[in-house]
Amino acid sequence: MTDPAFRPLRLSDAPDLLAVMRRAEGGLGRLPSEMDLPWMEEALAGALAGGVAIGAFTGARLIGVIKASRMPSVQFQHVLWDLTIAVAPEAQGCGVGCRLFAELIAAARALAPPVERIELVVREGLTHAIRLYERVGFRREGRFERRFRLSDGRYEADLPMALFL
Repeated sequence: MTDPAFRPLRLSDAPDLLAVMRRAEGGLGRLPSEMDLPWMEEALAGALAGGVAIGAFTGARLIGVIKASRMPSVQFQHVLWDLTIAVAPEAQGCGVGCRLFAELIAAARALAPPVERIELVVREGLTHAIRLYERVGFRREGRFERRFRLSDGRYEADLPMALFL
């Protein structure tokens, strides 16, 4: 795979972002049938309104995305939350996720008012994702028991994690 280029996402990228999210759905908190263009546009607009949304591209093709929104209350303006990362299956395992996190962290450091904390929540069974998050500096902060119900009816805990800038 050629080295991807990274750039901030625009609302016009929402259809391509939706396609990547649907293809990478195994680790996301929504099923592909729950993802549609209005939902994607709203989620992207939320990240673009004071947060960060970055895409990884090979040529004109979006192969990965990372986005996080600014918390709405004044008391939480130092926090980015609702972090989502998705990498197209054919680009996984090639360092795209690590590079997306580096881009997100650099962009977060440049925001005003300053960002001091970035939050995410990950399902406990996604051990490969947890390893990535820990590798880039996130720490586990707790456990939400039986929060995620799998399609077979079993439950997994969600793990809140945070990175401090």
